[in-house]
This record gives sequence, structure tokens and C-alpha cells, in this order.
Amino acid sequence: MPRGEQRAMVLLSLLLIISLGVRTAVQMRPGKEPPGLEQFAMESQQVMASLAEADSLKRARKGTRPSRAGSAKPALAMIVAPININTADSAGLLPLPGIGPVFAGRIIRYRELLGGYVDKCQLTEVYGLSEETLLLIAPYIYIDTAAIEMLMINSADFRTLLRHPYLEYESVKALVKYRDMTGGISSIQEIRQHMLLPDSVLKRICGYLDLSSR
Repeated sequence: MPRGEQRAMVLLSLLLIISLGVRTAVQMRPGKEPPGLEQFAMESQQVMASLAEADSLKRARKGTRPSRAGSAKPALAMIVAPININTADSAGLLPLPGIGPVFAGRIIRYRELLGGYVDKCQLTEVYGLSEETLLLIAPYIYIDTAAIEMLMINSADFRTLLRHPYLEYESVKALVKYRDMTGGISSIQEIRQHMLLPDSVLKRICGYLDLSSR
């Protein structure tokens, strides 16, 4: 506490002690109240009010002053290199802006369903992740397709194909029926030509298709 405030507190304490002493004496000897006692009490109250106001202002100034030691660093300061979203674990995704534990878990679960991401835009397919969030994180992520889990279209069983988020029951049925009849599918163009998949689905899934022979 500054020296000036210490002196004021000592003065205030003395004033209060004197005031209490005088009031006690007056109560014990009614009718002999010394002159100026009421003014003395009012001045004591004013001193107390002034000190209380000064203390509150001081605390307010301290509250608005930024704390250097306790200031939190932004999450982006933790990103020292672009993050590969096909290999990063949940903790590795947390430094990304707008990505908390819930979104990190959803990104990884959807990645497992897809077999990996082939395009950043696929992140908007994660439940609740908006295009605005994608714009925030896009500069800090990249995609390595080397670890993509490919769909062996000519050998995968019905259930394996149906597990992929882009393939529905009727589409898988058409693919399996055609390949079993012809002995296999040799190209994306063949799928398009025989309308085995809608163009919108084929465009999304072509990066996952392995057309190797059986």
C-alpha cells in the first residue's frame, strides 16, 4: 500500500477511535454533548467515503489493465507447420481456429468413414462445420493423399462398398451386379457410360476408386 494511503488509514482510525470515545462519554453523561461533535462525525464519514471511492477507482484501473503474465496466447501461435488432416490426431487439430474437441473428434470420425480426405472442401461435410470455419482453417492445413484408403471396386464385397458415405444401397447394387456380369470395371468412363453412378456421386467418389483387376 502506498505511503499516502497508509497515513490516511492511520488518520481515519484515529478519527474513528476519538469519535467512538466521545459518543460513549456522551451516552454516559447525557445533556453534556460537546460542541462540534455532530460536525466531527460528518467529517469522519466524508473521509471514509473519499477513501472508499479512491480505492474503488484504483481497483477499476487495475481491472482494465492487461495482465502480461496471465494473458493467453492465441491458438494460432501453436501452429508451427501446416497440419495434415489425414494423419493428425484429435490433439493435433485443436490449435486450428474454430476447432474444439467436438469438431476435432467429428473430423477424425468422418475421415475414417471416407478413408481419408482428398479435398479440403470435404470438411464442410463434417456435421456442423461451416464454410466460414473452413476458410479460417484452410491456410493452416494440407492434404496428403498417400494414406487414402482406396475402394477396390472390382474385389470389395457389398458391405465394404456400402460403408462409404458416398455410396447408397442402389448404387452399390448396380456396381456389384455390373462387375459380376462383365468380369470387372476398367475405367471411370465405363461407370459413367453405363450410368452405374449418378454424375454427382461419381465426381465425389472417383478419388477413392481403385480399378485394379481382381
